[in-house]
Amino acid sequence: MTENEQIDDIEAEIGNENVTINVPFNPNDINIKIVQQSIGQIVEKLQYDIILIPKYQRLPNLWSPKKKSRFIESLMLDLPIPLFYFDEGNDNDKKWRVVDGLQRISTLEHFILANRKDRINLSGNKAPLILQDLEFLTDYNGKTWEELPRDIKRRITDNQVTINLIGKGTPNQVKYNIFSRINQGGEPLSSQEIRTALFQGFRIDLLESLVSNTTEEGRAFITTTDGSVKSKRQEDLDFITRFISFYLIDYTKYQPDLDTFLTQGTERISENSSEQHIIKTDFLKSMNLSFEVFGKEAFRKRLNNTDSRKPINKSIFEVISSTFAKISDEERMLIQANKDEFRQYFVDLQHDKVFWNAITASTATKESVINRHTKFNEMLNRFIHATKSKHQQLQIS
Repeated sequence: MTENEQIDDIEAEIGNENVTINVPFNPNDINIKIVQQSIGQIVEKLQYDIILIPKYQRLPNLWSPKKKSRFIESLMLDLPIPLFYFDEGNDNDKKWRVVDGLQRISTLEHFILANRKDRINLSGNKAPLILQDLEFLTDYNGKTWEELPRDIKRRITDNQVTINLIGKGTPNQVKYNIFSRINQGGEPLSSQEIRTALFQGFRIDLLESLVSNTTEEGRAFITTTDGSVKSKRQEDLDFITRFISFYLIDYTKYQPDLDTFLTQGTERISENSSEQHIIKTDFLKSMNLSFEVFGKEAFRKRLNNTDSRKPINKSIFEVISSTFAKISDEERMLIQANKDEFRQYFVDLQHDKVFWNAITASTATKESVINRHTKFNEMLNRFIHATKSKHQQLQIS
């Protein structure tokens, strides 16, 4: 099975296009400073690691040598270039995080700093950029930065650019919306890629640990989802963010839209290692129980035992993963010991129209979220009560 086919093994969520935010952010919370800086100042920030490259799926250094060279030529000609967007973050590290302008930043690094041996190369280039296919200044084709005349170098570094700097203290939900609206051209960032850019650091490190094949939790996730949830466009992190959000925030407090809720859930992740350990342990228990009960059919729709294999359903993953992570060890053991009966309970639940609708269409509405979690928890409680009663009767007899 190819990667593209495996990505198609995730059921598309339909009917969520018109789910809107009930309580929009306060426009007064938007804090963007307009900063004028030279290319030389930006390069200096790169050199001393003041500018951070975010963990997007789309990495730095994606432009072709021709496109990079034409960008450098624009600077040589003192032509205007698009705005840069940076985020100051909410930490005290005095770092600027790239929001928009990643390819331009990595091109500057490749051309001017690639041969510096005293720093880690963010864009992954070991050799300096050699200019090529210049349209007007053809005399400089084949030249590196070191080979350019001093006056041309000065013209590049003196070039003034405008920076929109998202200031400290700007709420994360405001930042999320700014990121989302900026990244509309070309191939826009996915919602999860924006969250990854927004929450770089310990939060994303935790999410990545839950999908990595180097951790026990990550291997359990990969096994239980049968390797169907890939890292392309950070689909795997999107699944984990869904788990984290409903694990940390009670589903009864859900307010649409889903992206807002997932942003709030990611923000709730604690830096405390003990609290993170609890999340990892509960997630591992959830994945192990899901696989033990459902095997490779985990998180998939099934109306009867002869159903053909269905794609993984995000809403089912959300409900089962977060619920199984919170149940007691006694309840977990009851499910393990009676997994055939539990599977049948879940098949029967999917014949409930309310539950079925809640995992099939308009899944991001408040009604759907509340309904699917409520129905699943009611089913779980019925199962546990019935199983305990059956065991008590057997003991009496």
